[in-house]
Amino acid sequence: MGASISFDSKYRLVLDTEVECISVNPPGTVKEKHERASDSESGSGSESNSNSDSGSDSDSGSDRENKIYTVKITPEIISYIRSYLRKTDFLDEFDLITEIELDNYDHAPGTALVFNSDSIVYITNNQTIEAVGDWEYLPSEKVETKHKSSKSKSKSKSNDEDTYDDSRNKYKTKDDELPVSEIEHILTAKFEEYNKGHEFVIHESKNNLLCLKINSVEIVKA
Repeated sequence: MGASISFDSKYRLVLDTEVECISVNPPGTVKEKHERASDSESGSGSESNSNSDSGSDSDSGSDRENKIYTVKITPEIISYIRSYLRKTDFLDEFDLITEIELDNYDHAPGTALVFNSDSIVYITNNQTIEAVGDWEYLPSEKVETKHKSSKSKSKSKSNDEDTYDDSRNKYKTKDDELPVSEIEHILTAKFEEYNKGHEFVIHESKNNLLCLKINSVEIVKA
């Protein structure tokens, strides 16, 4: 059951996204702190002052911690996203993420699956990024080189060639199935690593960063 990657078809990578704000002073923090300061000033006695001092110590500690929360997608944020998707830095990272080494999936060492994107756009209605392109299978250069050189060997080397062919046949090739669901899982996991480091910064201001977060990846034929 389940589809397999076709190298003769166009695909859409549909990335489910949201935008997180990383802020050292979330909305309300400064105001609340000022209110607490006013209360302590209006209080009398050393006991009141000592309480306010201990409170301010803990408050200042929490104020320094980064606060992370999901923000509403506004026209301004949409413009940040669309601008960011055109940047070379993001496009380079996207190419890196969508290049999948297949060594761990019974393919020859050095074999890779690469997504060649024609366009990457942000879809406002469902808050997704859609990349259109095709998949390319890059065979191992080591295998191809060895295979060609073995053909040029003399008959006295035929045993070595047979041994090599037996080794080569144990690996999967372009003709073997590459399940779409497995590729989706790999890509989602790779984006998750970028999410943890808040790598996709679409806008930066004095007190906060707006970061693009990729929650999941769906692969569909275009």
